[in-house]
Amino acid sequence: MNKKIIALSVAAMTVLGAAALPAIADDEPVTVLINGETLVIPEGDTQPYIEEGRTLVPMRAIFEALGAQVNWDQDTKTIVSYDPISDVSITMQVDSATIFVGETPIELDVPARLVNDRTVVPVRAIAEGMHSQVEWDQDTRTVTVTKDIEKAE
Repeated sequence: MNKKIIALSVAAMTVLGAAALPAIADDEPVTVLINGETLVIPEGDTQPYIEEGRTLVPMRAIFEALGAQVNWDQDTKTIVSYDPISDVSITMQVDSATIFVGETPIELDVPARLVNDRTVVPVRAIAEGMHSQVEWDQDTRTVTVTKDIEKAE
């Protein structure tokens, strides 16, 4: 009887340990490149991380790196940005799964969140909303964003 309990305990720990591996892997650093330049997040600020398969970064850092102006309404926890290069506005509210690119609603897998008093947003949704290409390299845990920085006439 004791051997059965030990064997079941070992099996249970193995299964539970394997289930925890994805969470541990997401603690590894994530790099975000914007047109070949590393997105620099000040030390002590919320660093890029992965949640439910989506990379989240501090909102001001990503919007400004992509050339957009960004405004924060503390009362409604709403982000409003305008990108003069792509002539696109993006509006999103913390904890809402819907953002608006211009007038078009887009559903998100992971909404903007407050983390350590910082608003974090999903890189892909923001970058693609501003007509940028986004690639993910699992091996290096790198998000590469490519944006044409010349305004089309």
